[in-house]
Amino acid sequence: MQQPHNRPIVTQQMEQDLPSQVSQDFSLRRIAYLLPVYTPPPVANFNPTEDWKQDYTMYLLQPLNARKVGRFSLERSSKGSKQFILKVLTQRVGNSGYSQFQHAELNCRTDLLATPESWVFDTKMALTPNGKPYLLSGRRHSARVSNGILAIRDNFRTSAFPIPGRYSNEWTLLEAVQRLPGQMMQPIDYTLIDEFDTPWPNHRLAYRTQAHLHMQGGSEMLTAYYDLGRAVVPTVYWVDKHGRLIFVCTGLQIYALTATNGKSGQLPHQYPTLREDA
Repeated sequence: MQQPHNRPIVTQQMEQDLPSQVSQDFSLRRIAYLLPVYTPPPVANFNPTEDWKQDYTMYLLQPLNARKVGRFSLERSSKGSKQFILKVLTQRVGNSGYSQFQHAELNCRTDLLATPESWVFDTKMALTPNGKPYLLSGRRHSARVSNGILAIRDNFRTSAFPIPGRYSNEWTLLEAVQRLPGQMMQPIDYTLIDEFDTPWPNHRLAYRTQAHLHMQGGSEMLTAYYDLGRAVVPTVYWVDKHGRLIFVCTGLQIYALTATNGKSGQLPHQYPTLREDA
């Protein structure tokens, strides 16, 4: 089958030549074809405990390739040594020209789980981030955890859920893993709040492994952490020596860091394709 123009091609022989460490790890197999054509962004004075902004591209894996399905940004602003604000903006592209947008602002602790204490998030279907919501798709939600109870209020109702013990959020974990201590980390059992409003107990965040990866921008040693638990597909977070979250592998989705503090790396417009007849 003829390949689309300008799409990088990965042959079966290249797949067979992958380092054994990559071929034996499911999350690295997900990103193996991206590595030869990916250059991480410049470090750009990044410090995981200070203020920063990061941009990511979202891919959905398919049998022989993957396609871009969206993007998101994380922006961290310190509020002293014990708290910070995390702003999250996501765009998931639909087939009709409309996209699903989420915008959230979370007040978090600077602990190992980046525990969110309260947050506000808006969701809508629209043509642009600032565009008018399609029909009745625009909704605003607010949430707070107090005395072990998660209370969520939206346009129509208030819901409450028990949150026993430690907890975190799907998005604040992306900040938390950038401050974890590597191999010295002890596993953490906690409740995961999926997206912004659904708690799932019996999750575990832990150190996974390290791998020396060869990318277009050079070789780097990355450290991996994983989240495993109820109702959510296993997720692996790959972090570089500066603490930056470079890749996230979650089910059939891959998130790749494309910019740090406004400085961009190199990422192909289309994900590399495995050519069957090579």
